Amino acid sequence: MNWIRRNFDTCYIVGQVWLDGLSVLLAAWLGFFLFDLIAPNIAYIGIYRQLMVVIVAMCLASFWGFGLYRWQKSILNVEEYRALFKATLVAFVATATAIFLLKAAPPESVPLEHAIYRLLEPIHHALQLDSIENYSRPLFLLIFGCIFLIMVVQRSLMFKLLNYLHAKGLGNTKVAIFGTGDMALQLEKKLRLFPTLGYHFIGFLDNDADMHGRTKRGYPVFGGLDDLDEITTTHDIRRVFVAMPQLEESELLSICDSLTDLEIEHQVLPRLYNFFKKSYTVENLDSLPLLTSPERRRTRLVYTFAKRLMDLAITIPGILLIMPLLFLTAALVRLTSKGPALFQQYRIGKGGHAFRMYKFRSMYVDMCGDAPMPTSSHDPRITPFGKFMRHTSLDDLPQLWNVIKGDMSLVGPRPEQSFIVKEYSDIDKRRLTVKPGATGLWQVSNARARPIKEYFDYDIYYVENQSIFLDITIFILTIFTLLKIRQPTL
Repeated sequence: MNWIRRNFDTCYIVGQVWLDGLSVLLAAWLGFFLFDLIAPNIAYIGIYRQLMVVIVAMCLASFWGFGLYRWQKSILNVEEYRALFKATLVAFVATATAIFLLKAAPPESVPLEHAIYRLLEPIHHALQLDSIENYSRPLFLLIFGCIFLIMVVQRSLMFKLLNYLHAKGLGNTKVAIFGTGDMALQLEKKLRLFPTLGYHFIGFLDNDADMHGRTKRGYPVFGGLDDLDEITTTHDIRRVFVAMPQLEESELLSICDSLTDLEIEHQVLPRLYNFFKKSYTVENLDSLPLLTSPERRRTRLVYTFAKRLMDLAITIPGILLIMPLLFLTAALVRLTSKGPALFQQYRIGKGGHAFRMYKFRSMYVDMCGDAPMPTSSHDPRITPFGKFMRHTSLDDLPQLWNVIKGDMSLVGPRPEQSFIVKEYSDIDKRRLTVKPGATGLWQVSNARARPIKEYFDYDIYYVENQSIFLDITIFILTIFTLLKIRQPTL
């Protein structure tokens, strides 16, 4: 059992490979049976058995190529879904190419085609793909559609299982932070708030001898570079985060070299921490690395148009569908407390412009104002029915009108009140470069139960990594979160 605990990462990834192979095979069979329901007696499963083996091999190779078997820690596995989409698409193209190249040369063809066939003939016979000409193209498309959907569901369930195991302490890696400054404390906060990342934080390291033996936020400062060997051995530290952006390059390299010599995994929080939040690419000028900001104006225009189209395509039919629920909720608000059904408040949107945001009133009318929003359902300002609305997010439904008007989008940072925006740092102001959203990355994360102003990192990440795929992923995760009844929004 101790061996499994120490090699949890490796065991998990090996198990994930086997599970992925079985999932792809299941999806291929599911695609065949769905096709048989749509078009009975057209396809015979016997001629597709070897093809399914090829599909499994191509998918696993593609998953590996896109880093899906690289051990990564993530608070929210949005990037994994993006990688799954790309990997499935590449596997589809690779399989289609292989099928085309492995088909037998017809009797009347050019010599070159016969030469290519002879070259690939051993693979052709090994895979026994003798019925290529009889393969159904709609079935082929359906199989890969099922593969993507099954893999998303399976990876989502495995992500939750992994979070559960980490929360129970299984597979957690003992880690320490080299540094005791602001960056180190910010990193410690992340590790403390998200135990599901799989890190067991045990303390700090620092070269300042005056800090040795002291505590920071209840954790000890063990020692510095000279004590590294003894400290890591005594406390079984397997990973060190270096969070000292003030260090000279030579000092930083010395720490990293020492950790490498001790075979301790380590990662460095860069001095340009907030700079790296942007989507910069690394290019080389001879031997000098250069961070380059990509030109995104043209793609941004396409994305903005597609995002607006998606907002209207979902919101307008959505409002028509839930119209009876809107009228019922408005009536219950009026019946359970005095005052109007709608609560209107100015919030700050894109470019710092104020707009009037609509919600169903969940507080007593004489207590509504520009004060900080309630952080608990026990707030005396909230009406009894308001507690139910906030718990089920019914109070947010009128924001769909803001989406139609164009003040908001379905997905984006939550709009804040003006007195909060006035306290924004230069980094926080990046939230104002896009339209605010009715839902966002923060709302579907494990951090949604805490005040949003403490988790602007999620919004900054969204702003710098916007895409239709990310928007769709967040929207789908929002639906699942609502079905489980999420925490009230602020």
